[in-house]
Amino acid sequence: MNSYLLSDNKPIIYADMNVFRYLACDDISILEPERFKWVYSHVHLDEIHRNGNQDALEGMKMLKAVEICDVLNQDFQSEGNIVIRDYLDPYSRYEQHLDAISGYEGAADHIVEHLIRSFGADNFKELSETPEQMRNEIERITSVIPDGRRDDLIEKASRVSTEMEVTIEKHLKNRLPIDKTRRALRVTSENRKAVEKSESAIDEIWDLISPSIPNITKNQFFGFEPITGIDGVQHTQHGAISGAYIVLNMLGISPDKGLAKRDKIKNIMSDGQHAGMASYCNALVSADRGIINKSMCIFSYLNNITNALHFEYQKGYQLRLEVSKI
Repeated sequence: MNSYLLSDNKPIIYADMNVFRYLACDDISILEPERFKWVYSHVHLDEIHRNGNQDALEGMKMLKAVEICDVLNQDFQSEGNIVIRDYLDPYSRYEQHLDAISGYEGAADHIVEHLIRSFGADNFKELSETPEQMRNEIERITSVIPDGRRDDLIEKASRVSTEMEVTIEKHLKNRLPIDKTRRALRVTSENRKAVEKSESAIDEIWDLISPSIPNITKNQFFGFEPITGIDGVQHTQHGAISGAYIVLNMLGISPDKGLAKRDKIKNIMSDGQHAGMASYCNALVSADRGIINKSMCIFSYLNNITNALHFEYQKGYQLRLEVSKI
């Protein structure tokens, strides 16, 4: 892990949505923003589409923010190569994004059902339908791929969906509220609070839960290393960090509200993706204490891979950043 973007002698700042939005609405100002290269990702564009508020696009334009993106191969898998795109007017880039996702907006809904089930949602009926939904979605989105490669992808999807059906019936039929999951892992509200104050939160929480989870390492549990025997799951730095973010939520470390609700979990997933994409930059900046706390836990465990910087929002606030290049 520990891959970084390279820039023109300026620290790269990954701003959370609230930074762009507050700036656009003249609620905050930023001292000498030209000292930094400001970036955003597809996660911002997805959020704008989901919530319908385009204020952040104006903030991106004011900061001359550029997009960082993952390079995909012909099979739509990450090459593990994050690049900085040339500047494009954010409004134009957003229109491009809308064209690209048109018809595919619900492609990841099956993941949502699995996540909210792990957080205690009463959604077994919807969960049971996800293997078939995934098969159908793969067949649909691969329709433009040449037949040979398409057949291979559909065959893999069919195998995975069959395994999903078995897993759902065997392990997810009985709903387990999240508080019971935490208690089973020996995580209480008292020791969670102590862990949150620690400078080595992941190490400390692992010391608590590891007796309940044999035959897996700490890095495998949090997603920083692949699990032996599980094939077909691509492992990237941003993907691993996004997964670790969800695990911290599950364990109750600075947990977000609404973990078992469909309308909330997509925002929580976005926050994890923001943390993952920010890991290639010099700093993640946000007024959201939850995303910063969990990101700090992850970044510090990964040898301070990125700075996670929080500011207390109030109207008229001037954001003053002191960030150097890594």
